[in-house]
Amino acid sequence: MKTIKSKKFSIEYNTRLTSFGAGKQSYVILPNGKIKEKSPKCPRCGSSDCRENGYYEITHRIIRELGITANNGQYECKQCGHPFHTDRSLIDNFINSLTDFIKSLLTGCVRLRMSYEASSRIVEEKIGISYCREYVRQLYNEVSAKVIEEWLAETSGVYHYDEQFLYVNGIKVCRLTVKDAVTNKIICDMSTSDAKEDTIKKTLSYHLSGLKVDCFIIDMAPHYPNILHELFPKAKIQWCIFHLDNLIWKELIKTYGRNIPLHELYNVYLLFDIFFDHTIELDKLKELMNQFEKQKSKDEKANKLLEKTLRKSFSEFVHSLKKKRRRDKKNISRRTLEESEKKFTIVYSQKSLYTKKLRKRIDYINKNWDKFTLFQKDSRVQPTNNGLEHYYAATLSKTDKKDFRSIYAVSRDLRLFKAEWNGQKIFNSVSLMAILKEFMPLLSAFTPT
Repeated sequence: MKTIKSKKFSIEYNTRLTSFGAGKQSYVILPNGKIKEKSPKCPRCGSSDCRENGYYEITHRIIRELGITANNGQYECKQCGHPFHTDRSLIDNFINSLTDFIKSLLTGCVRLRMSYEASSRIVEEKIGISYCREYVRQLYNEVSAKVIEEWLAETSGVYHYDEQFLYVNGIKVCRLTVKDAVTNKIICDMSTSDAKEDTIKKTLSYHLSGLKVDCFIIDMAPHYPNILHELFPKAKIQWCIFHLDNLIWKELIKTYGRNIPLHELYNVYLLFDIFFDHTIELDKLKELMNQFEKQKSKDEKANKLLEKTLRKSFSEFVHSLKKKRRRDKKNISRRTLEESEKKFTIVYSQKSLYTKKLRKRIDYINKNWDKFTLFQKDSRVQPTNNGLEHYYAATLSKTDKKDFRSIYAVSRDLRLFKAEWNGQKIFNSVSLMAILKEFMPLLSAFTPT
C-alpha cells in the first residue's frame, strides 16, 4: 500500500478502492467516482445509524473539462429521518482555487493591455475553458471596483509633478500625477480635460491638502513656479536637469541638424558637465578633435566625411557607456554645489563660443541657478523628474496612451496603476503549480471517464 500525504488530506491506494481523510473526517472514493464518508453521522442528531440513499453528480464545468466523474454520496438518518450528503468542501475548494486562477489569468492579461478577446483566447488555448469577452470585461471591472483609494496621512513633502497626454477615441485628455520623491508613493494620478492653470491648482490643492509641502521637482514649464508659489508660498522648486539637457540638445540639433561639428559637441558636453560628471565623454571628444586636426586635409568633402566618421565613433562610445552603467546598475555621478559653481563660472566666461540659442540658455541657467541646484542643498531632492517618468513608462507605453475607448476606462486604469504601484494587492497571486501541488492527490483518486 502507498500513501501520499498533503496538508489537508491523504490518499491511500490499494487494489479495491481509494480513500482519503480531511481533518477527523475520512472519505472513500469508489471506482464509479462516488464519494462516501467512512463513518457518516447525522448533522441534526449526531446518530451514526444512517443508511446510504444514492448520490448526485457534481456537474461543475471544471469537473467535466477534467474528464472525471464525481458523484457525491447521500444518506438518510434512521433515527430522525434527516437526509444529508457527503461534505464536498475538498472538491469545492479545488474548483474555487482553479476558478480564482483563471480569473487572475484573465484580469492579468487585461492589465497587461491585452484586449478582452485576446485574454479569453489565451485562457481557452492554454487552460481549455472558453470565456466570452463580455465576461472578461465584467470581471476586470469588478476587480477595479474593489480598489480602495488610498489617502496618505503623511508624506515627505518633496514631490515629483508632471503631466502626460492620453487619447480617448482620438480626443486628448490630460493625466496629472504627483509622486512622493522620497517614499516613491503616488499621491495623485487622475485624468482631466486639460492642463490649464486653474485645473492644476484645483488638483494640487485638493490632493495635497493637509500634507507637508516643501519642494516640487518639475519640468521647466514657465507657468509652474507661479502656480506652485500661489498655492504653497514656502515651497521650493527643483527644475529637472534631464529636461534642461534635452532642451540644450534640441537647440543644437535645430542649428546643425545631425551634422554637429565636434567642437560644438564638446561645448555642449561642457554644459552637461556642470551638474553631472561627463569627464569621460569630454576626454573622448578631445581625443577625436585631435585626431581630426591631424587627419584633415584641404579637401572639404573629405573633411566632412572624416568628421562624420569620428562623430559616429563618439555616438557608439556614449552608447557603450550607457550599456555599462545599466549592467553595473550605476548612474552618472552628480556634481557637488562647489564643483557646479566652478564649472559654470568657466562656461559663463566662455559664453561667446556658443551659438546664439545656447548663449540664451546659459543666461537662463544663471538667472535660475537656485532652481537647478536645490538637489545639491537638500539630500531628499532628486535632480531630475525621472522618478515620475519611470512610473509613466511602467504603466503605459506610447501605444497604450492612444488606445483608450472611454473616460471611464482612463479613470479605472489610473486608479489601478496608482493602487498597484503603492503596494495594494489587486490581482490574485495564486499559481497553477500551487493548485496542482495541493489537489493532485485528490484528482489522482478519481478514475478518468
